[in-house]
Amino acid sequence: MAEREEQERILTYRILESRLDGLLKQRDLVLNKIAEIQSTLSTIDEVEKKNGDILIPIGGEAYTHGKLLEKKTFIVEIGANVALEKNVEEAKTILNKRQEELMKAVNDLQKEIQKVSFTLQQLAMQIQQPTTEETKAG
Repeated sequence: MAEREEQERILTYRILESRLDGLLKQRDLVLNKIAEIQSTLSTIDEVEKKNGDILIPIGGEAYTHGKLLEKKTFIVEIGANVALEKNVEEAKTILNKRQEELMKAVNDLQKEIQKVSFTLQQLAMQIQQPTTEETKAG
């Protein structure tokens, strides 16, 4: 009976390890999205100040020169692959709201990460305990 319980604990431990790994990856993705939004907000601020020539990112850390024709409106994704033209303040409001939602998601993920980590620590002690008792008896 004790061996079966030990195997169940080990299986549960492995499942929780996998869950923790998934949560950490999810948190990293959300943090990257927050950084992207912060960069976008900074770019909007810079665009408002600029006149004429700008550098346009084309991917892979490469840029091209371009002319700024319109700086009063921006096209902003609002979800489900839908993008709308918004004035500067509306665009900033949408991005700030999205950033707040993502920060809440990070906080929720962090709480879940802490719960799973605590459970893993407790389970690790339970798994090691019988091993320690067996070596004392032997």
